[in-house]
Amino acid sequence: MNFDESAYRSLRGEMYRLARRRLDDHFASEDVVQDSFLRLAQYRPGSIANTGAMLRRIASNLIIDQVRFHRHRAEETPAQDFEPAGDEPSHEQVLLQRERLEQVSRILDRMPEQRREVFIMRRLHGMSAKEVGAALRISPAAVDAHVARAVLSLHKEIAALDRSANG
Repeated sequence: MNFDESAYRSLRGEMYRLARRRLDDHFASEDVVQDSFLRLAQYRPGSIANTGAMLRRIASNLIIDQVRFHRHRAEETPAQDFEPAGDEPSHEQVLLQRERLEQVSRILDRMPEQRREVFIMRRLHGMSAKEVGAALRISPAAVDAHVARAVLSLHKEIAALDRSANG
């Protein structure tokens, strides 16, 4: 599905407020917003009559999933019954993680410079959209748009890599 930046800007705030009211967690709410737009982007162009309604449905479902996940984790067995796995990951896990990190690094390298910089500052360094915007002299909405595009690009390219590796 294709949607322009003005559609993103007009719906992003509404999605964030919806998630924030239900989750009471800024970072989880940001994740819901970005995941909602990513899922919306996977639909065929023209297949959705009301983009806003579909986006609200997607966000609501993601919020429900978050609430269930956290509720389930809270109900799990007490900590004294927990036996941690070995401290060291297997050699195969280390190699797979290193390969994935290299793939992500190559994808980031191909992104436009500002998008890459915004993504790294926002997602890897944990800076707020306002802080990133101030540092780069762009609006917080532009920061969010760059992050959403970067995440979408990462998801698409990693999925393509996984498909080519598995089949």
